[in-house]
Amino acid sequence: STIRLNRGATLQVAFTPDERRVHLERGEADFAVAKDSARAFVVESGGIKIRAVGTAFNVRLTAQAIEVIVTEGVVALARGDAGAAGDWPALSTGERALVPREASAAPIIGQLSKEELDRRLAWQPRLLGFTDESLATILNEFNRHNPVVLRVADPALRDLRLTVRFRSDNVSGFLRLLAAD
Repeated sequence: STIRLNRGATLQVAFTPDERRVHLERGEADFAVAKDSARAFVVESGGIKIRAVGTAFNVRLTAQAIEVIVTEGVVALARGDAGAAGDWPALSTGERALVPREASAAPIIGQLSKEELDRRLAWQPRLLGFTDESLATILNEFNRHNPVVLRVADPALRDLRLTVRFRSDNVSGFLRLLAAD
C-alpha cells in the first residue's frame, strides 16, 4: 500500500498481523491500498472510519468536514463512535462523500465529473506526457499541477514544440530537461 501526503498532513500508522490502520490527524492524503483480504485497511479521521480492500481513495480533513473521494474500487464509511446511525452506503469509483464533523449529521454523497475529480486531486504528482506540443501548453499543464509557477519571457520560446514526459512534482528535473533541449 502507498500513502501520499499533501503539504502539512500528518498521520499515524499502526499495522498489525490482522489489520492495517491509519489515523489521519491533519490535512489530506491519498491511499492506494494493496489487496489483502486477511488484513483490513482502515483510515480513521475526524470521527469516521473508511474501510477498503484493494482500492484507491483520497481523504481530506478540515475543521468542518471530512471529504472522501474514491478513485478506484469501493470503500465503506462508518461513524467511528458506536455508530448510532449505522453504516453508511459504500462509495465507488468517482464518488465523493462529504461528512460533516457534527456527530449527528449524515454524509452528503455524490458523483464527481472527470473535471471536478481532476481539480480536487490536482495536488497529487502526476506523470505528464506531451507529443509535439508548444512550450506554452506544456507550462500551463505543469503549472496546473504544481505550486511552482513557471513563465517564459521570450515569446518565440512559447511556440517551441517539444515531446516530453516528466513528473509534475519534479521542478528541477523539468528545468534540466528544458535547458538540455
